[in-house]
Amino acid sequence: MTPSPDSEDAGRPSRRELDRQVRERYGTWRDQPRGLACAVIAAFMVLTTVAFLFVVVIVIAAVR
Repeated sequence: MTPSPDSEDAGRPSRRELDRQVRERYGTWRDQPRGLACAVIAAFMVLTTVAFLFVVVIVIAAVR
């Protein structure tokens, strides 16, 4: 559907054109598996560290 010349969308690129521009600029998550893997590993490390520290604090509190 092409916007009419007097509509507020006139002059804007179509959704398909915007999607193409984004894919050209950023690619997709599949194009960056290393970055995704690093993010998953980093999140796992942070959550594991927080859980370990939480357990240490609980054990120390229980001993006192």
